Amino acid sequence: MKKIIVFVAIVVSAVLFLAQAGMSSGTIKIGAVQPLSGNLAVYGQGFKMAIDLAVDEINANGGIKGKKLEVIYEDGKGTAKDSVAAVRKLIDVDKVPVILGPAASTNFLAVAPICERAHVVLIGAESASPAITKAGDYIFRVFPSDKLQGKGVADLVIKLGYKKVPVLYINNDWGKGLKDEFVKNFTKKGGKILSEIPYDQGKTDYRAQLLKIKQLHPKAAVALVYVKDGAVIFKQAYELGIQTQWITGSAAKSGKLIKLAGKAVEGLIGTYPNFSTTSPQYKHFVALWKKKYGDKKIGIFAEYNYDMVHLVAKAIAKGGTTPDGIRKALYEVSKGYKGVTGDKTFDANGDVGSAYGVWMVKDGKIVTRK
Repeated sequence: MKKIIVFVAIVVSAVLFLAQAGMSSGTIKIGAVQPLSGNLAVYGQGFKMAIDLAVDEINANGGIKGKKLEVIYEDGKGTAKDSVAAVRKLIDVDKVPVILGPAASTNFLAVAPICERAHVVLIGAESASPAITKAGDYIFRVFPSDKLQGKGVADLVIKLGYKKVPVLYINNDWGKGLKDEFVKNFTKKGGKILSEIPYDQGKTDYRAQLLKIKQLHPKAAVALVYVKDGAVIFKQAYELGIQTQWITGSAAKSGKLIKLAGKAVEGLIGTYPNFSTTSPQYKHFVALWKKKYGDKKIGIFAEYNYDMVHLVAKAIAKGGTTPDGIRKALYEVSKGYKGVTGDKTFDANGDVGSAYGVWMVKDGKIVTRK
């Protein structure tokens, strides 16, 4: 009798296991922590659209060895605290082998140690802090380090003929990292920093910081800002009558900045990671975007999110669904991989390179500056 009971129990367990396995056998699940609400939601919805676009394309082409790719989204709300909670849920509850990491370097750096300790792959498409380079063996990004952009901004300021500038920067890991790289490269080229002025994200009044700049009467000023904060800052600078050439980075390169700040950002100049918009890969991406989203504008860094998903899918196809297999395969599949945003070959630290271009706001539109 006991043997029969044991046998039945084994059979039931096996059936339940197979049923459970059957439900997931046709799906490969990965995680994503995106700022779907909060201060960075102005970016987050566009990131999700690009990720979904890549997933749809992969699944329409047979998935990953016949299995559908599915993304489990968690809202990081644009904060380190919520990003940490979201990552822990994805690791502990959903057991995902790879996570498409949160935007903003502070948030990314907050979750990187958790993923590193858990041996779960973390990959980002926006975070640029130089500190991420040494964040761990399981940490990757398809967006270039600010070591490159810091030099790019410095080169731009010098090229424009400005030798003395104040620098206003957001007081977080991204802002401080980019500011430090800019200052290092700018002073190395003979430039002088008139003042380093930090500001806190999410405020409604930055006049105190802007008055410090106004008192300096600079011909040009560097502002390392996000879209939402930048819109407030540039509008208040305009209202205060600050007449200077504002120079910024890639995080502000968005039509939403113009929509929020209007004529206050006319003439704004900035740098951005540059890639070809005439390549077959870019044209393919644009065609897919239009087919899925119609006339909706391609969001800032959308192309990087798209490339990120395709690299992850290729790594899973080659290395399997374990974090170690994916980690090792990412180096292999990235070698010489030409994505929408150019060469995505990872170096030993999981970083990629990039060239930099110059953009500006002219007649209410973002254009490439020659």
